[in-house]
Amino acid sequence: MGLPWGCSRPSLTGHARGLLTSLVTLLFLRLGSAQLRVVGPGHPVTATVGQDIVLPCHLSPRRDARTLEVRWIRDHISETVHHYRNGENLYEEQMWAYVGRTELARDGLSAGSLDLRITGLRPSDDGRYICTVEDADAYDEDIVELKVSAPFFHNAQPWMVALALVLMILAVSIGLGVYLFLKKAAQSRELVRKDAKMVEQAAELAWRRLLLSHNQVKVTLDPHTAHPLLVLSQDNSSVRWEREWQQVPDTPERFDNRWCVLGHEEFREGRHFWEVDVEGERGKYSSWAVGVARASVKRKGYFKRCTEGGIWAVQYKEGQLMSLTSPRTPLSLSPVPTRIWVCLDCTQQQVSFINADNGVEIFTFTAASFNGESIRPWFWLRTQGIQLCLRDSTPQTLSPALGGSCPSPATPASPLLDPAGAAQE
Repeated sequence: MGLPWGCSRPSLTGHARGLLTSLVTLLFLRLGSAQLRVVGPGHPVTATVGQDIVLPCHLSPRRDARTLEVRWIRDHISETVHHYRNGENLYEEQMWAYVGRTELARDGLSAGSLDLRITGLRPSDDGRYICTVEDADAYDEDIVELKVSAPFFHNAQPWMVALALVLMILAVSIGLGVYLFLKKAAQSRELVRKDAKMVEQAAELAWRRLLLSHNQVKVTLDPHTAHPLLVLSQDNSSVRWEREWQQVPDTPERFDNRWCVLGHEEFREGRHFWEVDVEGERGKYSSWAVGVARASVKRKGYFKRCTEGGIWAVQYKEGQLMSLTSPRTPLSLSPVPTRIWVCLDCTQQQVSFINADNGVEIFTFTAASFNGESIRPWFWLRTQGIQLCLRDSTPQTLSPALGGSCPSPATPASPLLDPAGAAQE
């Protein structure tokens, strides 16, 4: 019997089409929830001392951020300004200078706003801040630059403006005097140039004496310790930083907060050295560090990258090389080395860094507190486009005046080392 007019059997094709649409929609929702993209203002935020300021930042596309982990960090010291996780503000790691002065607007989190409010601005608040967001599957960050100026000329009295002009004229006069003095001093530079060769020879003799007592070792990177944002080469001889979170297991030995990786080798006695090359274009905000660390160095959560945390290293940041002492020590080197010898003396508990291009000592940590532990090579990297590479090369003769000829692009055998690459005693 036929069906009444206007009625029909349910369409199997229509059901399948509806089911497919629902599955695709669910898939896109899942993919969207697993992606994080943090967007800052794209320009510096300006304010004056004493004002309250909001550092703007948000998720794109906007989504509920109340279940995410949000951390604002001071870039030049990598310490916490404000920390939020799972609906709570955490103050254990907050810098003392920001206690009671920061607020993350909770009513904006549901709309993807990550804005940080800072009250009572101080001159020391000037600088760059990093807004980081993380969940179980993804991570991203962006930088917000804050420029804090003193409100001197704001509602200033006429006599204050006049005083400022007098001081400016005085400064110009002093500057002119300094210029004339320097111009006269420049006449003695020829004598300095004559001594430069002697200084270069003395530097070479110094690194020769140091390397004679050290054994060159081949160092490789330990992939089980690498932070998920670090990508190692197949032979574990180089590392680079990527914005995409790597799918690696979260084991106890893996760094999960600092962008670090350890060398596979451990040293407890003797003297050793290895070479690290920095490849890639170093931009305004490039950052990397090389050195050594105790085998027990903290892997999880925040920790200080300095001798107090069991790390002895030198760091490059925004055009400046510095030692990771506490406090940090700026190092006056120009140009900044791109090939560095890391020299470890377990006997004397000493760590030295040498410019492999000219043999000049960069910095030396003396009386390092190894505490009887094994020591491992340590690397830190947080810039895309930069690569830290471990080289299995032999030190070269640097000066024809000290014997031999200038090295060719291919590395020759060094008079300091035997054919096997071990230092002669």
